[in-house]
Amino acid sequence: MKSFYTTLIGSMLISPLCFSAFAQQQLPNADFEGEWVDCKPWTFYASDEEHVGKLSEVVVGANPKGWVISNVAGMASFYEGTPSGLGATQVGDSIEGFNSKYAVKLVNTPNPFMDAQIVPAYLTLGTSWSTANPTFDFSNGFQIIINKSDGGAFGGMSCTDRPTGIEFMYKRSRGEDKPAEKSTVVAYLWKGHWTQKDVPAIVYMAGDPIYDDMVDRDRCILGMDMTGCQGGEVTKTDDAELIAVINAEITEDAGEWTKFSAQFDYKSDATPEMINIVIAAGDYFGGASVVGKDNTLIVDDVKLTYGNTSSSYPGYLNVEMNGVKIADNQPSNIEITPTGDNKCTFLLPNLTLVMGDSPMPLGDIKVEDVTMTEENGVTTYVGEVKNMALMGGTITADVNINGTITASNEVNMKIDVLWMGTPINVTFTSQNSAITSVAVDADAPAEYFNLQGLRVNGGNLTPGIYIKRQGNHTVKVVVK
Repeated sequence: MKSFYTTLIGSMLISPLCFSAFAQQQLPNADFEGEWVDCKPWTFYASDEEHVGKLSEVVVGANPKGWVISNVAGMASFYEGTPSGLGATQVGDSIEGFNSKYAVKLVNTPNPFMDAQIVPAYLTLGTSWSTANPTFDFSNGFQIIINKSDGGAFGGMSCTDRPTGIEFMYKRSRGEDKPAEKSTVVAYLWKGHWTQKDVPAIVYMAGDPIYDDMVDRDRCILGMDMTGCQGGEVTKTDDAELIAVINAEITEDAGEWTKFSAQFDYKSDATPEMINIVIAAGDYFGGASVVGKDNTLIVDDVKLTYGNTSSSYPGYLNVEMNGVKIADNQPSNIEITPTGDNKCTFLLPNLTLVMGDSPMPLGDIKVEDVTMTEENGVTTYVGEVKNMALMGGTITADVNINGTITASNEVNMKIDVLWMGTPINVTFTSQNSAITSVAVDADAPAEYFNLQGLRVNGGNLTPGIYIKRQGNHTVKVVVK
């Protein structure tokens, strides 16, 4: 006996059906709705060795637990034994989120003690750090000069999965100082460890700094040029290996919530041990000279994506050619496969037009490099392809895609096909225009269609996926 597994699609709305054989790791507190904890910067300037052990007591703002914001604690000052920071700079804070209470707001911010020193704002799964060597110029009054500045992130969190990519929601704006500064997203998976000797961790107002060994510094794992960077020799364990990396940028401002997505570039088939993600308001590896005051990035809902990230949307086709309707509410489906950098591949598989009882198979309508733009929970898709081969290559046509999918998976797509100067207007929606919003008729006859839109015998279904329509009620049926 065949077993049927159905997923109910509510009131004329068909949602994608997803199966997962294994639980997939996700990031901690990735919607930032969980606990926020004190931010205690790893490095800052100390006045004497007596207080080195109290550095972790200096609090600058707060982090969403599991993440670190690049706030800095400035130069150490101790009043009645309580540590504080001269020039402490907070570059991140909580703000209203994407349909939620909290997001992370990152703002490149001047050090209040040295206004010309703009502190870069970024969020990381690892540990943020910064260092510099202050000197004093008395030739023209009293000035503090910052030399040998450096910083970034080290470490990360445990991860033994191989995610496909990452995505998050964001808003973005630029200040007047350096509006051309890009925002950057860096993520990487690795195993083993890199250790850099003698990184200046605590810098005094005078005298030599205190050095520390830094494990799994970002530049070391990524194999970047270390010229001009602070610290000494870099060594690595025998099993140390960079497995995958994302190095992406955001260059356009966004006043409304917009989705960012990018895919990992895998360098190895090995299983990772660790992951780090850095999301920066500015140019993360650009150096101090490119950091723009007030350049801002707001971030929410950071997610790992996995495997074949295609989403399938069953719905209905309507096709007109020369003013004649040749497909009327024909059940079908589309697939959306993100490919990174806010791009995707659009697929209307095995398009078959049914005219009377005669099916006419055209083949796949596949458009690559489709641009995805998300605002306020609605994703807009725009793309085109010239000279697409159809009907096994016997004809070619130009195809344009323009449509939207809402956060609740309501689909409205226009698929305009131009064949030998003749327009073929195709629309795909998740709602059957021939069905009214009356209650489900339990006595209505059930109809079954395959994913190519062809009606099949519901009493003799072979294993596979089908669309069952009964009155105004539609379900996706998996036959095993």
